[in-house]
Amino acid sequence: MRVRTLLLLLFLSAPAISQPVLNITYSRKANPVAPYVYYLEDLTHALTYEQVSRFPLDSFKSINRQKAIQLGIRLGTVWLRFHIENRTGTELFLYSSVWRYKRMDVHVLDENGNLTVTHGDSKMPFGNRVATIAQSFVSIGKRPRTVHLALTVAPQDFFNDYLQVTTLGEAMRYQKETTFWQGGLAGVYVLTFLLALVFFLRLRDPLVGWYALFVYVNAHWFLDRSGYMLEIFGQDTFYTRFRTVYPLHLIFAASWTIFLIKLTQVGKYSKVLYYLIISWLCVDILDYLVSVFVGITGQYYGQYLTPLRRVLHWIGIEYVGYIAINNCFLLISVIYVSVKDFKRVRWYALAFCIGLTSMIIGILSLFEIVWLPYYPFNNAYFVGSLVEIFILGLVLAERTSKERQQQTITQQQLITQLQENLQQRDKLLRIRDEIARDLHDEVGATLTSIAISTKLVQKKVNGQQPDIQPILAQIKADSEETIHTIRDTVWALNPDNDAPGRLLERLRTVAVTMLTNQGILLNVDCDVVSDALPPFSMEQRRNIYLTVKEALHNIIKHAQATGVSLQIGLADRQLEITISDNGRGFDPAAHTEGNGLLNFQKRAGDGNFSVQVTSVKDVGTAVAIRVPVPAFDAVVNHPSPAL
Repeated sequence: MRVRTLLLLLFLSAPAISQPVLNITYSRKANPVAPYVYYLEDLTHALTYEQVSRFPLDSFKSINRQKAIQLGIRLGTVWLRFHIENRTGTELFLYSSVWRYKRMDVHVLDENGNLTVTHGDSKMPFGNRVATIAQSFVSIGKRPRTVHLALTVAPQDFFNDYLQVTTLGEAMRYQKETTFWQGGLAGVYVLTFLLALVFFLRLRDPLVGWYALFVYVNAHWFLDRSGYMLEIFGQDTFYTRFRTVYPLHLIFAASWTIFLIKLTQVGKYSKVLYYLIISWLCVDILDYLVSVFVGITGQYYGQYLTPLRRVLHWIGIEYVGYIAINNCFLLISVIYVSVKDFKRVRWYALAFCIGLTSMIIGILSLFEIVWLPYYPFNNAYFVGSLVEIFILGLVLAERTSKERQQQTITQQQLITQLQENLQQRDKLLRIRDEIARDLHDEVGATLTSIAISTKLVQKKVNGQQPDIQPILAQIKADSEETIHTIRDTVWALNPDNDAPGRLLERLRTVAVTMLTNQGILLNVDCDVVSDALPPFSMEQRRNIYLTVKEALHNIIKHAQATGVSLQIGLADRQLEITISDNGRGFDPAAHTEGNGLLNFQKRAGDGNFSVQVTSVKDVGTAVAIRVPVPAFDAVVNHPSPAL
C-alpha cells in the first residue's frame, strides 16, 4: 500500500520535475527560450519572486512554441520560468527583442544558490545597458540554474518576444543582422513616404493625400515597433508619454479605409457596404474616445479597458482584431467592386490582398500555429505592406497620368473650339462690316439720290400740279426717314461700335441732334465710366439705342416740352438710362398699347432689359431703361456737364 501511495505521489508531482532544461553546449549559437519556458499571469501585480519561486510547476502554463513567446494581450504581470544548464563555461546573456516593457525584472538563481536580480525595463538609460541599443541584454552569469522573469507590458500591446540565451558576441551579431534588416526596411519606408508626400504636394489630389497618410502610418508603425523612435527621442520624453494614448492602429485603419473607399468608390456600387465600413470605423473611434475620457477621469487607459474593449477582449478580439474586422469588411468591398468592375480595381485588389495576407500571417503568428514561419518583429507584414504600397503607388501614378492626358486632350479640344469660335466671330464681324458698307454705300446712296431727285421735281413743278405735290412730299419724307433708319442700322452693324463708350456717345449725340433742332433744352448727366461696362451684344445695343430714340421722338411729337433730362448711371449692377421731360404728360391708365408703349416692351424683350414709363398729367413723363450688367470693375463717378 505504501509503495502504491508513493508511486501515486510521484505521478502527481511529475509536472514539477518534468520541465525541460535548456542545455547550452555551443557558445556560438543563439538558443530560443520558448520551448523551455512556462508562464504564470499575475493580474494583481502583487506577487513577489519569493512567492513565485515556491510555486510548483503545475501552477505555470506551457508556452509550447519553438521560437517566439507570444501570449497576446495580458493585463497582468507575466512570470516566465525556465531551467538552464551552461556547459560552455562562458558568460551567458538573455537577449529580449522587446523594448517597450513597462518593467522587466530578471531573477537568476545559480548552481550555488546565489540570487541575482537585474532590472531591464525600457526606461533604463542606454549608457547603463550592456549594449546601447533599444533591445535588452541582461547577463545571467556563467552558471545559471533557474531563471524567473517578471514582465509587464501595456494592455494595448501584445506580449510577443523573441527571447534567446547566447553569448555577448553572438547577441551582438544577431543584433547587427537584425539592425541591417530593419534599417533597410526603415529606409525604404521613409523614402516611399517622402516620394508620396512630394507626389501629393505637386498634384494636390485628395486621394494622393490619403495615400501619403497611409504610407506615413505604415512607416511610423514600423519605426515605432522596431524601437527606432525610442532610440531617436529617448526613454523618458514627450514621445514615450504621448505614445501611450496615440491611436496608431486607429489612424492606420482610418487612412486605409478612406483610401479604399475613395479609390474603389464603394458607395457608388453598394451603400450597405459603404455604411458598414464607416460604422465600424466610428465604433473604433468611439471606443478610443471613451478610453481617453476614462484616462482623464482618473482610470488610466493602461489599467482599465473600455466596456467595448472588455467585450471584445472576452471573445478574443484585441486591438489588432479591430483592424482585422475592418479589413474583412474592406475585403468584401473589394471583391464586390471587382465583380462589378474588375478591370478598374484589379491592381488595387491585388495590392490589398497582398497586404491583408501578410497581416493575417502576422496575426496568426500570435497563436500556437507551429507550421507558420516566424519572423522577428512581424517582418512578414512589413514586407507585404511595402509591396502593397508600391503597387498602390503605381496604380495612382497610372490613374493620375491618364487623368492628365485626358485633361490635356480636353484642353486641346477647348483651345481648338475656342479658335474655331474666334474664327467664326471674326467671320461674322467681317460680314457685319460688309453689310454696313453695302447699306451705306449702295442703299444709302440710292435713297439719297431719290430724296434729291424728289426735291428737284418739287422745284420744277412749283405748285403747277397740286395733285402731285403731296405724293412728292411723302416720297421725300419716306426717303429721308429710311435714310435715317439705314444710318442707325449701319451704326448698329458696325463692329467698331460694340464698345460701351460708343453707345453712350451715340445716345448723347442723337439727343442733342433731335432736341436742339426743336428748340428744347437738353441736360445730360452721365456718371458712368464706359470702361466699367462690358461690351453689349449688337442686338441689345441696337434695341437700347432705338428705345431711347423713340422716347425722344415721342417727346418731340406729343409732349410739348421745353426741357429734357438724359440721366445715365449704374446701380445694383444695372445700367439705368432715364429720359424725362417737363411736358404735358398723360394718364398711363387711359392710354392703350397703340401709343408706342408696345414698341418699348417689344424692344425690351428683344434686348433683355426692362422699360418703365411713368407720367403725371401736366407735370411730365419719364422713361426708365434698366439693363442688367454682369460683374464689372469699380465705377468712378465722373459727372458729365450739361449739354
